[in-house]
Amino acid sequence: MNSSSDERHCAGYLCDEDEGTLKSSSEMKRCAGCRKVWYCSTACQNDHWRFHIFDCKAGQTISTVYYLARDMGNDLIPVHHQTRVDYGFEKAERMVGGNAQNKLCGLYQGLLRYLDVPCKDLRRWQKEGTLIENIKATYESRLPPQNRGGYYPWFLEHQYLLDGKPVDKEMEVRQTDGQIESMLRRGWVYAGGASSDSLERIRSGMEALPEHKRSCFQLGSALLTGTHPPPATELWLKFGFVARNDELDLAREYKELINNCAFDELCQAYETSSIPALFDRYGIREMGGRHYCFLDAMSGSPIVFKSVWVLKHYIDQLDAADPHSPPTPAPSVQCDYGYVNCKNPEEVKLLDKLYTQLLRKKARDVNPLELHAACLKGELLEFAKRFVTLAPWTAKYTRLLKNAYPLSPPPF
Repeated sequence: MNSSSDERHCAGYLCDEDEGTLKSSSEMKRCAGCRKVWYCSTACQNDHWRFHIFDCKAGQTISTVYYLARDMGNDLIPVHHQTRVDYGFEKAERMVGGNAQNKLCGLYQGLLRYLDVPCKDLRRWQKEGTLIENIKATYESRLPPQNRGGYYPWFLEHQYLLDGKPVDKEMEVRQTDGQIESMLRRGWVYAGGASSDSLERIRSGMEALPEHKRSCFQLGSALLTGTHPPPATELWLKFGFVARNDELDLAREYKELINNCAFDELCQAYETSSIPALFDRYGIREMGGRHYCFLDAMSGSPIVFKSVWVLKHYIDQLDAADPHSPPTPAPSVQCDYGYVNCKNPEEVKLLDKLYTQLLRKKARDVNPLELHAACLKGELLEFAKRFVTLAPWTAKYTRLLKNAYPLSPPPF
């Protein structure tokens, strides 16, 4: 039965639309900011705000605590540069190593997801420089020692990561050198090398590998040391991280895969674009369903990708990059998605802002494959209008979002 026009669904993720959240407008609360979404309760509205703020205040400056909360809710390591600085991820990676970021995620997920610390409190602690004291007070006042999990004891040993002080350069160099050696050795053993081989032998052996095997070596090296490829690398695109909104889950799935399959088997699957089939062979999670974007991205990897995945890779890199040294979109992205029309850096930033809103801030609503379909129809402007308010730059976006599509059929 169709619902009446006076009935609405709650936008909050606490509610299940199949379990009776369809209510009359008189029973619902409407967002006072955008006036577009409705909630069945204050609890649902407050819980959803960490996600809705990116729609409600699109184009405005948003506090880094909401980037943190959104990523913790999605089981993602933050890539937004200032968020990484404010909440210790940048310092953790540089001084302790990539796996330290996973530990910080667990710590913040405990605060936000399980202890229900409000975002405004976490933001205040960060601004005041009291993150360490308040995190300790929260965990120790609300949880007995046996219920604090493994992330809190790790935090107690690494409190300096949140003290706001600059990175210790000597410690960073030691950590980087040590992590590189550990990664190379673990990857080398996984690839069939001897653990007793010298670092020089390992480096020369890795460099002699064919490109597709070298990529698999690099993936295994990262996973076996508790980290995974970041957006700045081509592995982010080629192993499908670009197409998943749950990168930590995907990293865990890949780690389980390499714990079960041989290096040569991984290399063959990668070279023949059959990584998803390898997951299936070892019974590692159902890769269909909601992971259809991953299946699409991997269908031609490592050779061919729809340009939307190259665009998404660029946007992921942009979000993670130092603002003073941003990446440059690939030629396919420039042609397909309007960058070739830009006359100055300000217009490039307009497109960056638009695609960041579509592919990151509204990632729950925007299907990248539908964006690609709109690109091939020459309907980028119409697609963008469905999700983003283009004013006051509508005329400029109208020019920028033109491309060569749809292509004319070849003459007979």
